[in-house]
Amino acid sequence: MEHWIIYDLASGEELWRGGGSVGSAAQQQFSEGMGMVMVPAQVVRAPTLDLDALRAASAVKIDDEAELIRQRILTPGAGQAMTYQRKEAEARAWSVDNDTTTPFLTAEAGARGMTIADLAAEIIELADAWVAIGAAIEGLRMGAKAAVGRAGNLGAIVAAGKVDWSILNGTQS
Repeated sequence: MEHWIIYDLASGEELWRGGGSVGSAAQQQFSEGMGMVMVPAQVVRAPTLDLDALRAASAVKIDDEAELIRQRILTPGAGQAMTYQRKEAEARAWSVDNDTTTPFLTAEAGARGMTIADLAAEIIELADAWVAIGAAIEGLRMGAKAAVGRAGNLGAIVAAGKVDWSILNGTQS
């Protein structure tokens, strides 16, 4: 089952709502100047729209989109994230003290047939490059969620939830 709302793009106000089997929203016809948004059932259960539920659903959608952008750059998974963090910590520590124990770097350098020095430099370079990209994603994500939280009506919530991820050159397809 899917649920949708047709709304006025200029005012942001609800015009009508509907629901049906999956795919039925695509069959809806409406005039120019109107928009449609898919919503969770709880948004349309009551006679008046539950804008708090819509804001919550929009925030989840923003988080999901941000994670998809991140996964275009990073290998997904909590374990992989921990590995990246450990490798960066080892690389930075080794750069200061070459006697530092580096189990992750030692294993990878051996597997790749390279020196720990070269691998440490590569990891630090990638980690530093990620800071700018990760910060930009986080800024867009949190800014959009804040705008969704401030939005006063249906149309404003929908508009605030549309993040222009394309400004992250090379991460948007």
